[in-house]
Amino acid sequence: MRKNLFITTIFCPATGGIELCLHNIIKRLPKGKVVVLTNKRREFGRDFDRWQNYPIYRRGLETRFSKPKWLVSPFFSLWIALKEKVEFVQAAHGFASYLAAWVLKKLLGLPYFVWAYGLDILAMRKSRFLRYLVKIIYKEAAGGIANSNFTKEEMSLLGLPAEKISVIYPGVDGSCFRSGLATAEVKKKYHIPPEKKILLSVSRLVSRKGFDLVIRALPAILEKFPNTIYLIGGKGPDEARLRAMVEKSSDPRIQEAVEFIGFVRDADLPRLYNLADIFLMPSRQIREDVEGFGMVFLEANACGCPVIGGRSGGIPEAIIDGETGFLVDPENPKDLAFKVIQLLEDENLRKKMGEAGRRRVKAEFNWEKITKDFIRSSVSISENF
Repeated sequence: MRKNLFITTIFCPATGGIELCLHNIIKRLPKGKVVVLTNKRREFGRDFDRWQNYPIYRRGLETRFSKPKWLVSPFFSLWIALKEKVEFVQAAHGFASYLAAWVLKKLLGLPYFVWAYGLDILAMRKSRFLRYLVKIIYKEAAGGIANSNFTKEEMSLLGLPAEKISVIYPGVDGSCFRSGLATAEVKKKYHIPPEKKILLSVSRLVSRKGFDLVIRALPAILEKFPNTIYLIGGKGPDEARLRAMVEKSSDPRIQEAVEFIGFVRDADLPRLYNLADIFLMPSRQIREDVEGFGMVFLEANACGCPVIGGRSGGIPEAIIDGETGFLVDPENPKDLAFKVIQLLEDENLRKKMGEAGRRRVKAEFNWEKITKDFIRSSVSISENF
């Protein structure tokens, strides 16, 4: 395997699907064959970097002192590529990584792969200038990595041939996300009453997640199951709007049913999935804002929880409709209410879907398999350059 330089504008210990995906792949690659260059963040300590089996350089890949902010990224990349004797470049996240990889090829002849996750590539397409640059960069790329077939199609629209793009889905840590976990502690912590049907949503609170659709669907759900509560975990810019929807509802049952539980610690999340009857995130696409895949559905499934997601972006690849959960029209509260009621009425169906999801995650979305897929599709191709 050639020595790879991963360039990314976001990385652990920050928490997020992209950060975790990159770290879980990188740490499983052969020691001495990986170097990471990422943005410097003053709030990050050195503890995370010290415990990794690969070197991490934190520099200002994006800085407010230059316009455009990504203009400085090639300088740091060039220095590290020479210092570490890099042989291949992975432009793993952000346009700063794309630009740096392209410059390294021009100056040092290093081949590169470009990565995309959905929202990022749509945002680049929005700008005519960035779209022009991305097409140039894609034209000279050795290949690409997409987190879903949806993202793959968006990359191909920018000029990267589909046969050069590999789909590498995110994985799930099965030692953390599993069924059978005790839930008494999280019930007490989040003040969850006993003997309730529990609907759960956890994410950054932004409008595309569709949590407002769940609130709009609640009257029909509560008509059938008045003992239902809806837990909304997370913080974000859409929180005020969601709270206003609840507070201004003419149905007093809504105020009683909806609970905003705030930021959810990583340690609590698997137990909340175990506690929930259904996990919901009926995401929709709002202009360039889209769900590229939806790793939370896999996490919930790994804990034996059936899921409901919006039929948009890459979510149809995260959920097998009718088997591991349901897909719904993300603009239709009646459709969502119908599917929720169907699951709440049938405990056997909930268990069947949750178990099917758990088996699927264990077989197809473990990090060992994901890393092997990456090595086979990306690293093996790099040997030809």
